[in-house]
Amino acid sequence: MFLLLLVTMPLCAQQKTKFSIASFEQDPFDLTAKNDAYKKIDGSGSLYAIIKVTSNNPDDNLKEYNFNFGNLRSIVEQHDDELWVYVQKNAKIVTISRAGYTTINKYDMKTTIEAGKTYTMSLTTSGPVVYTQMLQFVVKPANVGAVVMIKSSKTNAAEELFGTVDATGAVAKSLEYGTYTYKVVANNYHTSEGRIILKDKTKNYIEEITLRPNFSEITLNVNSDADIYVNNEKKGTRTWTGILRTGNYQVECRQANHRNSSQYITITENENRTINLTPPTPITGTLALTSRPLGANISIDGKSYGVTPQNINDLIIGNHTVTLSKANYKSETQTFEVRENQTTDVNITLNDIAKMTIKSRPSNSTLYIDGKKVGTTPYTAEMGSGDYDIRITNPQYHDFSKRVHLDSSNPELSFSLKRKFFKSTGGYAQIAIQVGSNLGLGGNIGGYLSNFNIEGYIIKTISNEHIMIYNNSNFENKDVSISGIVFGGIIGYGILATSYIRVTPQLGIGSLSIKGGDMSSSAVYSTSGLKCEFAILPDFSVSLTPEVHFALSKNDVFKELEDISNKIKGWGTGYEIRLGLNYIF
Repeated sequence: MFLLLLVTMPLCAQQKTKFSIASFEQDPFDLTAKNDAYKKIDGSGSLYAIIKVTSNNPDDNLKEYNFNFGNLRSIVEQHDDELWVYVQKNAKIVTISRAGYTTINKYDMKTTIEAGKTYTMSLTTSGPVVYTQMLQFVVKPANVGAVVMIKSSKTNAAEELFGTVDATGAVAKSLEYGTYTYKVVANNYHTSEGRIILKDKTKNYIEEITLRPNFSEITLNVNSDADIYVNNEKKGTRTWTGILRTGNYQVECRQANHRNSSQYITITENENRTINLTPPTPITGTLALTSRPLGANISIDGKSYGVTPQNINDLIIGNHTVTLSKANYKSETQTFEVRENQTTDVNITLNDIAKMTIKSRPSNSTLYIDGKKVGTTPYTAEMGSGDYDIRITNPQYHDFSKRVHLDSSNPELSFSLKRKFFKSTGGYAQIAIQVGSNLGLGGNIGGYLSNFNIEGYIIKTISNEHIMIYNNSNFENKDVSISGIVFGGIIGYGILATSYIRVTPQLGIGSLSIKGGDMSSSAVYSTSGLKCEFAILPDFSVSLTPEVHFALSKNDVFKELEDISNKIKGWGTGYEIRLGLNYIF
């Protein structure tokens, strides 16, 4: 029996479950021990400290744990899933026991308990089930690339990277139950710190954080073409807008051939503003400018400065370009250097001879100057300023003549020639429609020789004449359709009214042949008209020709038909208008 007891006792001892203290530390953010609703005062008038005890096992019954701080008093209360142990100040060690568990004797808390402070203690049992909870940080503003660092309250735990927020400002991760402290860091924002406790696996823990800006949006302006430097870093030219963190900055404005300006600015957070900077001071010298002849217009770097002679003060040091111009003289350009507090002497001689250029539209036209043929356009030659007689010729255009003034200060002239739509010698082909006493369609071909005109034409009647012929012997009659065709020739003389209108009086003679059934006949007539042409393109024109016809001779059949039909009578004698489209060659 005794032997059995000796064997059983170690076995029972071995069967005890172990628990341990996973972490113990002061929580500087927790002021519960000083809160009027929870604080307790001992007999000496000092505040109790509070140790908030949690377990890694959510099903653990924390009331079963006993705490002994030696001679110091303690009070234990259950608050939800935490055990609050009130203890007097100056405690350094604690003994924790629980039925069925191995006791932790005289655990060194590595600190001296202070009155009114709050501490956390995390207990873990042997072979614990690891419980986790999803932790999500939501950071505003969302687009600043905030980084979240986190640290467990476990002993010797190191600060770790939790993650970088996404475009929405969120980052999430599942962590073991426990107490954690965190930091949220972002450029140009104050660091945000806090503490969280993870203890409910059924819920997501969401920590919302709004970062406080540590910057201002600043606009820097300078009223010159100066470069803006902030702490010796170039930001822009004339103006710059950007973010500056709180602090003091040296701002410089730098510009070539100027003395830099410098000033200090102080930036406070969330104070957006515009700062007008002092421009750099120009470094100057003097230019003493004369010319031959005097009275030339002065332009320096494109800016007007009056006429020569002149002292031009306060020019910025460095290289400049001066241009002198005067009527009837060739403009001259020269580069000079201005030195600080010195006078630079410049004397420029103008020349009244320049390369003159004469252009025409069209080009490649013959050019005469003062009656002498000098070449074709465009023409360039060294010439002095003065008046010249200019004549330009081109076979396809009217001659151009003008007395012009050539000026060395403006050495280019351009002239436009008027196109010759009608030539004094040339041919044409025409399609025409004729209306009046004889409605017909036909064509003409002709030409001009030194404005003398000769033309041949043919016209076919469009509408025929129907007549009834009676036979008195046998009382028979028949319906006959009669058509006509005209051949003729015309002479005339062309007169140009304008460059695109030509009027040609014309006289001619023609032969009219008519035919219908087994009958045919003819008549000869004279014609007079006035052909009016209007050019529409260089090689095309339209014409309108009113004409009158006079019969010269008619055969007997024609005369008999005239007695029957007024239309046939009009074919030989009457008024007509011919409308034509001409191709000129």
